[in-house]
Amino acid sequence: MTYEELAFGDGDPDREPWLRSWMAAHVRLLIASLAVAGLAGAGGWYLYERSWLPQPPPDIALSPSFEFEVAMCGCDGLPATTVEQRQEAEAMLRAMPQVTSVEVRSGEERADQWRRSHRGIGDTERAQLASSRSGDVLHGVLRRAEDFPAIVEKMRSAPRVSNVYRSGVNFWAGRAEARISLCGQDFISQNAPECRRSKRAGATGTVTEEEKAAVVARLRDLPGVETIYFQDSGHALKLVKLSYPDYKPDGPLPGSLYVKFSDPALARAITPAIEPLPGVRAVEPVLPEE
Repeated sequence: MTYEELAFGDGDPDREPWLRSWMAAHVRLLIASLAVAGLAGAGGWYLYERSWLPQPPPDIALSPSFEFEVAMCGCDGLPATTVEQRQEAEAMLRAMPQVTSVEVRSGEERADQWRRSHRGIGDTERAQLASSRSGDVLHGVLRRAEDFPAIVEKMRSAPRVSNVYRSGVNFWAGRAEARISLCGQDFISQNAPECRRSKRAGATGTVTEEEKAAVVARLRDLPGVETIYFQDSGHALKLVKLSYPDYKPDGPLPGSLYVKFSDPALARAITPAIEPLPGVRAVEPVLPEE
């Protein structure tokens, strides 16, 4: 008895086995089906790999910041601002028609926020530096974005004011818990010890594509990493110009990776895991909306 007789119970040599006949008639369909299945598997893996690549920043409408801050002196080695001096500066701001509101934020509240934010990304070393950030701050809102120079000019005559600055647009609040500042060609990067140690013969210290890929690969291993974004120089400059329209950088702003965790508590693992890697200047917390 032949194999075909066992399979089909038919020993008639004049009849072509059913399976052979069906396969002959449908061979092209079988090949096409196998090809589609292979492409589907490869495409699924490609999409999986792509999902782990750094994504561009979310495409949302941007608007300039109307907020600013007046920092009262709480500098080390100098007398702290008195309550009366802070109240005088506050009264000066409230009397200005360019200002819609003023809020006093104590130095201790800001120091506590600094501690909590850095502990939240596992940076216990910088969390301990909060004691030097003890000056009170007057947080104001402008009527128009272009009114900021008038605030700077007025506060020059205020007692015990250490600095006046625009509050940057907090684009990443709620979209990420941590920022990884990469070494670039800017002045800060070129003088940062974390970037200078990456310099090799003929190298600039700027993060390489291989180093950036190694950072992303390490992030993949951290529990709870949900999304990794890459902010390039162009997007960083766009955010800066929302607060400082006349700002002209000396060179391209450094790129940064922003990391969103499924559970913000898991962000505590990021600083010890990422900060020692070549090409990384700093790991910093993304502050929440105030």
